[in-house]
Amino acid sequence: MPASTILVLESAATGDASLAPILVSAGYTVTQSSDPDEAIAQVADHQLVAVDVGPGIGGKTGFELCHEIRATPTTVSVPILCVAASDDVEERISFLEAGADDVVARPFDPREVEARVEALLLRFQRSKDLAPVVSPDGLTLARPRRSVAVYSPKGGVGTTTIATNVAVAAAQRNPDRVILVDLDLQFGGVATHLNLEPKLTIADAVRDEAAMREPQMLRTYTVRHDSGLHVLAAPMSPEASELITPDHISHILSTLLEGYDALVIDAGSILDEGVLRIFEMAETILLPVHPEMAALKAMHGLLDDLNETGSIDGKSTFVLNNMFAREILKPRDIESALGSRITTDLPYDPFLFLKAVNEGVPIVLGAPRSPAAEQLVRLSTSAFGADGYAVPDDGVARKQRRFGFGRRS
Repeated sequence: MPASTILVLESAATGDASLAPILVSAGYTVTQSSDPDEAIAQVADHQLVAVDVGPGIGGKTGFELCHEIRATPTTVSVPILCVAASDDVEERISFLEAGADDVVARPFDPREVEARVEALLLRFQRSKDLAPVVSPDGLTLARPRRSVAVYSPKGGVGTTTIATNVAVAAAQRNPDRVILVDLDLQFGGVATHLNLEPKLTIADAVRDEAAMREPQMLRTYTVRHDSGLHVLAAPMSPEASELITPDHISHILSTLLEGYDALVIDAGSILDEGVLRIFEMAETILLPVHPEMAALKAMHGLLDDLNETGSIDGKSTFVLNNMFAREILKPRDIESALGSRITTDLPYDPFLFLKAVNEGVPIVLGAPRSPAAEQLVRLSTSAFGADGYAVPDDGVARKQRRFGFGRRS
């Protein structure tokens, strides 16, 4: 997550073992200070503070500095990374009790420092974005969400159709500030659905280390659609997809969120480590289902596997896609099988959906007054939380999420 600003408060004794060069080489803007009073005054101007003072600095220990940062209203929410003199458990616990958010011990590996800093920045930015806002009349307003993933464990249920329409609808609200990433890496179809011929893809981007860290450089690997949507396309061949690792996916999504206001991800239909990274980072997950038994069984299997980790708990939304099927299974039967309410019901209209795909013109553009387009625009608005008020979490409904096909042993 380059472009973030970090304050490093350290004693002169750190010498060559300073955190600062590591963070600078990772692309961060770093301010160094060995004056605790001066540094405390600067904390609020930075996105993270690293405390590395050994036995103490200016008469204050690292524990005391953590306490002071946490006790100051303007700096209470700034993440703190502390450096312990050794891997002693008691020292690390003392730092955490003093208010540190993470601790790295000497001798540290530069890769570990980078990973811990990036994780802290991402976690605190996500918490900041999702924190509720209370209006003057006392109503709780929902902060707009920034990342939406679309995924189904079964192909052919409209995942790419939904992802492209949701993204185009968002781009119409906010031109040139929305990015759609095709992470259906082997056979992604986003470019086809939008009638685009990208010259560069995500496979090219991962070869460019600078682009993986710098939002403006990564932007050069995208292609712009006439709607104002930017697209980072899937690789041209299944072989090229093998170049992209789960770590690449995490870095790309983090960097894109630095450069765009909203991110839509077509996550495909394969469940692997890369998709689990997507689930972890996405704030909303749209799960399309067809009204037929094979699709419902596949969805049951997915949710059964993910129940233990809770990786999509509380942020998933079911979308019943009737585009090619009508009256096969009733919505109430599907809701009973899923153990959850269907939020969006896309209407039966095979001609309209096929025409949109074949012409490369999303329904929200090609048939904006159709019932399907209205539903897709509404889905896009709700997926990003742009419709205003936060809905209280229904803990009872989540506890009852048990599926009608029986638990697997």
